[in-house]
Amino acid sequence: MENHMPEDNKAKFKQILSKLPEDKRKLLYKRLHDMPESKREAYIDDFVKKYYSKPKKQAQQKNTSQSIILGILSALLIVGILYFVYVFNKSSIDSKFNQMFGMPPSEEFSTDPDTGSIIGPEPRHFPTDTPTPVPATPTPSPVPLKDDHPDLSGLVIVIDPGHQAEPDTELEESIPGSTAQKEKATAGAVGINSGTCEYDLTLQYAIVMKEYLEGCGAEVILTRSGNDENISNIERAKIATDNKADYFIRLHADSAPDSDIRGVKVYVPSTGKYASSASADGKKLAETVASEIGSTSLGAVQSNMYTGLNHADSVRSYQLVVGYLSNSDDDALLNQEDTAYNVAVAVSGFLG
Repeated sequence: MENHMPEDNKAKFKQILSKLPEDKRKLLYKRLHDMPESKREAYIDDFVKKYYSKPKKQAQQKNTSQSIILGILSALLIVGILYFVYVFNKSSIDSKFNQMFGMPPSEEFSTDPDTGSIIGPEPRHFPTDTPTPVPATPTPSPVPLKDDHPDLSGLVIVIDPGHQAEPDTELEESIPGSTAQKEKATAGAVGINSGTCEYDLTLQYAIVMKEYLEGCGAEVILTRSGNDENISNIERAKIATDNKADYFIRLHADSAPDSDIRGVKVYVPSTGKYASSASADGKKLAETVASEIGSTSLGAVQSNMYTGLNHADSVRSYQLVVGYLSNSDDDALLNQEDTAYNVAVAVSGFLG
């Protein structure tokens, strides 16, 4: 498409980018990359206007006759003050920046004293660097069964490999009966070192898990069998409810704003017939998987922020985050040959 953006705006936008920290700049690049080309120019224009409409803090020289040494000391004092202001107001400053880029505010967590589970809102899915993708190493087929595997005969299990290759930005009802809406499907995270795409990794894990659970006697249904399929979160939930699933397992590998965050986390719906026990069950699932793959359990989060969980709260639904692709250790762990298999073993143990 022909570029009609004023050259002045281009120059201003480049100047703004040069002033941003590297992580903020990458975040903006990723947002523009994922945005339809037809909307990029308008977004950049609006961004430049907002940036220059805000009052700028300008250093004021009150005494030009001050010595060079006094000037240096004053500058150091100002830097020190600004540093402490930032430290004590970090969450507020970060929140305003995130809003400027159209991102949600920082996630806050608390601990449920009764269950020890983490409760809180939906986490942000921050983009990571995108090196050349390295596909997850496949587990040998057929998937071998453990000698002590559980008998899952009679169970109907629907597995949803999270995300898909091409995002679907059309909106759909997020919470049944409300005006809340979210995009139908997104592409997910990318491995910080491996370049592995979340949508591909979750599909590989789902395929291994399907074969293992079938070997245990269960009837297993995948919501998608390829990365190029376009299927919304409501449609995924409907597959679980239409098939009267006993369990609905949604597989994910998230990205976090802090690259130190790693571990296994489970999200469960805050509504439905299993809401009262969902948090404790989700915590057990997180601990079981973390123990099997040699990771850390981050507990369970009961939330109404996930469309797929909200529309499937009539069955036992769990959104299993097997790790964080934004963390180097988790990225490496999730791409190891036996991790998908070990996750399947852990899930079978939880279901049994």
